[in-house]
Order: sequence, then C-alpha cells, then structure tokens
Amino acid sequence: MKHADIGKLDKSQARHVWDVAEYCRRSGINKAEERRLIRVLGRYASSHELQMNVVRPQTRVR
Repeated sequence: MKHADIGKLDKSQARHVWDVAEYCRRSGINKAEERRLIRVLGRYASSHELQMNVVRPQTRVR
C-alpha cells in the first residue's frame, strides 16, 4: 500500500459519501428499503449509488 499525499490529490474527483441510514432518514425512505440498501451497498455509499438503487413506487398508472 502506498502513502497518498493529501496535497497532491485531485479534488475534482471527490464525491460526497453518505451514511445510508442518514440518507434514508432525510429522504423519507422507509425502514424496509433502508435495510435493503444497507444490504446492497453497505453502511456508506455515494449519493449517485443511493439514487440509482432506491426503489420508489410508481406514482402514475396509465
């Protein structure tokens, strides 16, 4: 494993990482969906991963 110098890191690639439980609480996602997300993604995930894996019920029926 190499030591990374923090000053040389490219900050344009930095991503916000959420605690999955915190994200679910703020987004109003129910506990069953929260447990599923933790099982799929782990305790922490990027906002993009969370958004792509949340299953929302269909609101409009044709």
